Order: sequence, then structure tokens, then C-alpha cells
Amino acid sequence: MKICQVLAGNEDGGLEKHTIELSKQLKKRGFDVSVIAHKDFTPHFKDINFIPLDLSKGRNNFFILYKLFKILKKEKFDIVHTQANKATDMVNKIRAFINDIKVVSTLHNYKSNLKAFEKSDYAITVSDKISENLKNPNKVTIYNGINFDNSLNLYLDLYKRYNIQRDKFIICSVARFTKVKRFELLVEAMKSLDIHLLLVGDGTESDNLKLLASRLNVDLKITFTGALDNIEVKKIISNSSLFVMSSDNEGFPYTFVETMFCKTPFISTPVSDMKKLLGEKYIIQFNNLNDIVDKVNYVQNNYKNVVDDFKEKFEFAEKNFTIDNMVNETIKVYKGLKSE
Repeated sequence: MKICQVLAGNEDGGLEKHTIELSKQLKKRGFDVSVIAHKDFTPHFKDINFIPLDLSKGRNNFFILYKLFKILKKEKFDIVHTQANKATDMVNKIRAFINDIKVVSTLHNYKSNLKAFEKSDYAITVSDKISENLKNPNKVTIYNGINFDNSLNLYLDLYKRYNIQRDKFIICSVARFTKVKRFELLVEAMKSLDIHLLLVGDGTESDNLKLLASRLNVDLKITFTGALDNIEVKKIISNSSLFVMSSDNEGFPYTFVETMFCKTPFISTPVSDMKKLLGEKYIIQFNNLNDIVDKVNYVQNNYKNVVDDFKEKFEFAEKNFTIDNMVNETIKVYKGLKSE
């Protein structure tokens, strides 16, 4: 089967990671895989037919749409799999001019306008919650999966590495420092918590968060690690006692999946399917500073019980949040469309 993945973004986040991993695994399974994406992604697709095309420009750019049309017309793919809103919109604008094209589209995050996904032959969503308003009758939730090497030695003495007092309870959070992640709530919460916070990442809000920590006099209780490679991130998550996600919006966060594999308890705002997967006890209400303080205190004061609570959640993750599971479910969608 000849598959084409279409990626319109040019950043380095969960959407891009998803496309890279899916493409590589499909190739390993014997599929003829091509990827249309920005030339900056070339190094990620060394053994895959990579077709560089900058789709990050306006989705109504006639010149780019025509180039995309020429590629799809020439290659005659069995399935064109569009990743996220822009790629889906662009492919569905030109599909009427291409015979027998089958379009599968993955919705990675909340969107108010879902018309493009309703035109696709099949829609995949990365959580049940973001599919609620999607009216495509052919839709399925397939959770993001990762390859997690359980043989890795992830031990790291965080107290020594970051000069933290040995009696401190360590929590962490990992993400780009953008407004939607609401890291300022975690910084403010530190005024009322006797713990140490590791904030991993970098971004446009980095300076603002450091200034806020200094102004609130909690800068000695917070370590800003900067951006780290994935193995170092895993070490921090594995050796922290709790991961806190304070976001206003998430599709299905890879950080949640990795944290479950690292066997670290997790509390979160009710984004994505977090309430379904974690249970109400571990949910923080949006924009609620007091709730963050209360939930962190609860975990700290009842840690043995919390770890026992999470054993079942860790086991669920090991069965359902794997690359193999993600790829198997995606292939089922492809084969179902191909046989029609």
C-alpha cells in the first residue's frame, strides 16, 4: 500500500514527533511511505521518500496548492494521511481534481472549525474529548504512542544535580514555555508549598517566569533547567515525585505518556482525556491556584497511597500508549478504506 503523510507545520512538537514516528514504523512494516513536509524535516526521514514542500505558508496560497496537487496527482497514493488542520484543509481543497484519492486526517488538538476533517474519508483523533464536536461518521480515537526502552538506566540524583535540600519533595513539569501552558500558576503556587519545582523547557515566556519567581521570592524553590534532550527529560521525570500539568489546552500530551512509562504520578487540568484517564482525584480545575496547592499537598502528604493508586494507570499505559498499538490501529483504518 502506498501511503503519503502530509505535514504542514515547521515546528518541533508533539504533532511533528507523531508524524515522524508513525512514518518510520509504517516503513518498517513494509508500507511504501512518502512524506510531504518542510525541507527542515529532511534529516528525520532518511530512509523514507521525502518530498520537501513548505506548506507552512498561507493555506490559500495558489502556487503552493498547485505544487501539492501536482505531487499527489503524479504519485497516485492509495492513502493520503494529513496531520492536523492546515494539511487537512489544503489536501481537501484539491482532492476533487484527483481521481480515487482516499484521505485520512488526524485531529491533534481542539479546533472550532472542523469542516476540513468532515470532508475526509476517515478522521483519527488523539483523544475522545477533542472528537466530541466532529461530525464525520467515520472517526476513531487512537492515542499517541511512544517507544520506551525499559532497559534504560534513568537514575539521576536530582538533589545533587540541582543542589536541592535532601528533605524537599520534588515535582516537575515539562513543556514549551508558552502562555497556554500556564506555568505562572505553578510559580505562584510555590509561595504556599514547601517543595522544590523543576521546570524543564524554554520558550517565549521563559524570562517572564524567572522574573515572576524572583518577584514572589520563590526563585530558590524553583530550578529552570532549560531545554534538555529526551533522555535527560526522562531522568528528571523518573526521579521526581510528581508531574504537574497546568495547561489550558492540550491535544494528547506526549509528556503524559512518557510520565506514565516513567512511573511517576501525574496531576493535570482536565485537558484532553485526562479526567477519564486519571480520575477526578488527580484533576486540577483550570486557572485555579488554590486547587494546584491543595492537590500537590494531597499527593505529598499521601504519597504511598497515591503511588498505589497509579499502579493500575501505569499498567494501562504500558498496554495502550505504545508505538505498536498506535501503528496497528492506524493500519486498520488504512486497510478498511482500501478495501472499500
